[in-house]
Amino acid sequence: MAAKRTKSLKDRLIDATIRGIEKVGVENLSLRKIAADCGVTHATAYKYFENKQDLISVCCGRIAARVQAYLARSMHDAPEPCVAMCKSYLRYMVRHPQFHALLHMSPLTKQAGDPVIRALPGSRYAAQSEMIRDFLGRCGVPAEEQFSLIQLISILLNGLIAVLTSRTAVYQGDDISELVDVFVFGPLGLHPKNLPGV
Repeated sequence: MAAKRTKSLKDRLIDATIRGIEKVGVENLSLRKIAADCGVTHATAYKYFENKQDLISVCCGRIAARVQAYLARSMHDAPEPCVAMCKSYLRYMVRHPQFHALLHMSPLTKQAGDPVIRALPGSRYAAQSEMIRDFLGRCGVPAEEQFSLIQLISILLNGLIAVLTSRTAVYQGDDISELVDVFVFGPLGLHPKNLPGV
């Protein structure tokens, strides 16, 4: 029974931290406030996490898993899964700018949350890697150029998210994901020569 309570409190601390990140950002996060929200002292949090960095790292993994689950749902039955993934990633991160800042810009982050970069060769996300390489191949990109192009797609996509979340530019169209075509796939000339099943 004690192990169950321990796990429950640890999970509550993680959940409270994720809510705190979304509300105030990682830089303004207070371990005392998180612990108080869970009804414990901040010293209790140190029974489960070595320090704030350790807690943030666990939260990064959970946030990245949420993003991956959201992207997986968006790619299901999409005619072009790679495009659907990038558009869904833009929508999610614009809706959750603090998560984007944490996964990409915070010095506290130990892992990358970007699905494009996570799909690079050698990643444990082999299915995403294969899907992106298939898309680029059908766009006529030679295999030896794909690694660099995947990095460029990531830079453009994350730059677009940063511009939108910082309010440097405001989009007033119906679907913000249209910007992925305008600023990423269009300029790079990435148009598959044949869609799957055609």
